[in-house]
Amino acid sequence: MNFLNRLVIPESNEHLTLLKYLLVIVTILFVTYTSIALVASTFSAYFDVRGKRKGNRTYLKFARNLIDLAAPNRGLIFSLAVLPLVTAILIYTQLLYGMNLGISTYLSYAAVFYFVGFYFLYSYNRSSHLDTIYRTFRQLAKSHASEVDSEVSTDVDSFERSITNIRRKAGRRGAVLLWIATWIFVGTTRLAFTPDRWATSSFLTVLFSSQTFWSFVDYVVSALVVTSAAVLFFFFVWDNGIVNSADNAYRSFVKKFSLTVGIIFVAIEPLLIFFEIQNLPQHSLSSATFGLAGIAMFIAFLLLHMFYSMLKDSRINLGTYAFIGVVLLVSIWAAKDEIAFSHATRVQDQVLGQRYAEMVEDLNPNRSVAVISGEDIFNGRCSACHRFDVKLVGPPYNQTLPNFVGKMDSLEDFIMNPRQVVPGYPPMPNQGLKPAEVKAVAEYIMGVYLKTHPQAAKKDTATVKM
Repeated sequence: MNFLNRLVIPESNEHLTLLKYLLVIVTILFVTYTSIALVASTFSAYFDVRGKRKGNRTYLKFARNLIDLAAPNRGLIFSLAVLPLVTAILIYTQLLYGMNLGISTYLSYAAVFYFVGFYFLYSYNRSSHLDTIYRTFRQLAKSHASEVDSEVSTDVDSFERSITNIRRKAGRRGAVLLWIATWIFVGTTRLAFTPDRWATSSFLTVLFSSQTFWSFVDYVVSALVVTSAAVLFFFFVWDNGIVNSADNAYRSFVKKFSLTVGIIFVAIEPLLIFFEIQNLPQHSLSSATFGLAGIAMFIAFLLLHMFYSMLKDSRINLGTYAFIGVVLLVSIWAAKDEIAFSHATRVQDQVLGQRYAEMVEDLNPNRSVAVISGEDIFNGRCSACHRFDVKLVGPPYNQTLPNFVGKMDSLEDFIMNPRQVVPGYPPMPNQGLKPAEVKAVAEYIMGVYLKTHPQAAKKDTATVKM
């Protein structure tokens, strides 16, 4: 969307890093809440229909409580759905400015479905509570029939039929729209960290790719686990929930249903985590990625144990820890995607950093330009760990620089975004250098190396001529 690009201004590399951290935070908030809203609204619509057909008050009560969990009020919807998603769209627009990938546009499509879906769910929630009020009125009218005006009863009957029709349609429509929105959201975020698909990306490939399908399956399974834990926490623990309710049958139904769903799908979670790691782009695989996957599997096994304990031993107080566990799972999911996205946009970060430097220079055309010395940067930053012919903390340059002869862009990219390459040495920490500083120090160390290695200098000259 062109109007979004007009909101973008060049940012420094430090600001881009902060934006990525902010993206992780808003993603955690958004995914946690919308996962609950997606599953809870779907189950609510289902049990509302079954409850009406069978006249089952337990189903109807559960449907009403679930929609209270999915869309309790407009303030919560705005804080945990609307605001985080809009923020995420703006951040993606900033980070991917000039790449013409359409990711912000696709997320905007998802936002439309989400917002309309939540409108229907909120209407469904309000109509469910009105239906309870009408039912209460009818019970009172029966016991005080002589005191109730017939016209009032007729009006109430008419309003009740209208509210019932709104509830039935709004619940279904809201749930369907959230499923569509989630499909688009998951496919788009998957595209964001899959650079090998960028050249051929379109909205159709987002909708109908195998990557989108499997990511969506993973998302839905996680959403079922998150919702199960949320039901246990908010129904039984939060503000005493329904623990003190006199309806033992209802408590038993809610507990058995939520724990059964939780156990089934949390048992599947480790397999999906393993499958997801296997299908991540090659550039996203790192020690951090595998570490997060290991932590996620450990949390999944803990959740399985907690769900089973609550089912067999009635240890419902574990609901708090289960909910904390699922929030941690969502956080790991968001962090894993952020690592993949950061690797995919390394070059883009350098381009945006360079544009920021150019903008600063344009704003101050008369200021004296400081000379950037690659030698000073080497002596101040690099020499503590590196020498040309001596092994220190890092490998000697004479061992690593031959791989970059004639490939200065690759050398600059490595300095800007260091990663472990040579076995037996620790990964180099990011030095936080600006693009111009990276270029200067890269030219300095390569210049020193080529002066002491004439054969490498000839190879470099030949590469340049080609």
